[in-house]
Amino acid sequence: MAVFRPFRGCRYVPQVAGNLDDLLCPPYDMIGPSLKQSLQSLSPYNAVHLEGGEQPDPVDPQAGYQQAASQFREWLENGALRQEDVPCFYLMRHTYQDQGETKQQSGLFGHILVEEYGQGSVLPHEFTREPAVMDRVALLQASMTQFSPLMTLYRDSDNELAHLLEQVTASPPDLQSSGNLQCNIGEVSLWRIANPDLQQRITRFFEGRPVFLADGHHRYEAALRYRRSQPQSSADAAFNYVMMSLTEFDDAGLQLLPYHKVMGGLSAAQLEELEASLLELFDARVVDLSQCSGGEGLGRMVIEEGQGSHVVGLVGPEPGQARLLTLRDGIDWKQWGELAVSEAWVLDERVIKPSLGDDALSRHVDYSHDAGRTAGMVNDGTQQLAFLLKPFPMDAFESIVGGGQRLPSKSTFFYPKLPTGLVINRLDGTI
Repeated sequence: MAVFRPFRGCRYVPQVAGNLDDLLCPPYDMIGPSLKQSLQSLSPYNAVHLEGGEQPDPVDPQAGYQQAASQFREWLENGALRQEDVPCFYLMRHTYQDQGETKQQSGLFGHILVEEYGQGSVLPHEFTREPAVMDRVALLQASMTQFSPLMTLYRDSDNELAHLLEQVTASPPDLQSSGNLQCNIGEVSLWRIANPDLQQRITRFFEGRPVFLADGHHRYEAALRYRRSQPQSSADAAFNYVMMSLTEFDDAGLQLLPYHKVMGGLSAAQLEELEASLLELFDARVVDLSQCSGGEGLGRMVIEEGQGSHVVGLVGPEPGQARLLTLRDGIDWKQWGELAVSEAWVLDERVIKPSLGDDALSRHVDYSHDAGRTAGMVNDGTQQLAFLLKPFPMDAFESIVGGGQRLPSKSTFFYPKLPTGLVINRLDGTI
């Protein structure tokens, strides 16, 4: 099972780099061009200068990766970043606001041994896209550094680890950030765990347990490929490991939100075929978007009315047109297998692919985790159809992924996203 070790992380030195609020950024795949530019202007030491995004220069694709590597070395040299003298675990507490409610998510940062899928220690739940993997491989090769932690989940049924971590939070944090609303990062506290006895007890806790990848499949795949490219070395070589933040499945601040689907580029005949397939499986009820707060309201209706049943919100094909789809009585979805617990799977495998072909998802479907934005793309004519979905059930996630299966593409959106820049992981040398 998982090999979890402390490591010598690199952290900002506020006296040189400045206020931590100005230094953190989201993971790379949440950074669009506008946010990237805004964070770059916020501070010359903001982690976005290192983490970047899937936006390589089309003329010189390697330039951005080399620049990130050069800046990282420069920040170590000028003291803006400093590497720990001793290996540590790090405990993060992320406090954020959600619809007027204060929530807290915890994450335990450490090194997980990079192993091939199938070993049973690291369990993936989705397939990767090659361009995104190669983007992260190129950054690792240029910098020999991992700038952001992967987000993973674990089960602590007896609160064994929770009791150990209570000892840590009994002391004041080693650093604290009041947050950055510009990129949806709330207040962050971080504790160093340098006590060798406590470290050993944490390591032993994970020896019999797997960890579930929640966010970071492309970065884990990149770490796998980077490790394969390195020569044989000692077991303590840093490139044999990857930095992860581990969160307990029942963490009060952890949210599993839905991804919604939008479709475009369909002919009139394809729209008609898709409509017929939908109405074979679902009963449809007209919804007045003006009376339910638009797409956001329809998304809430899907969640509320979908407790214990398969319900989908459909917007389009005409702007303003919306329906609530409920799986017809008498249809035994369980005969389709465990994955059919997900409306996303039912739409993909029982409606979209049979109607439009196996390549329809890549040709016609895009994804968004924002229900209002998803519906808006139909209402403004950008897309033809929007499917608003419920979150994937967390208990089904654990049982299905724990059983070795992967979920339909874009089935999960774990929230909140981990801040990048709290701890940075060098892959040269040893842990």
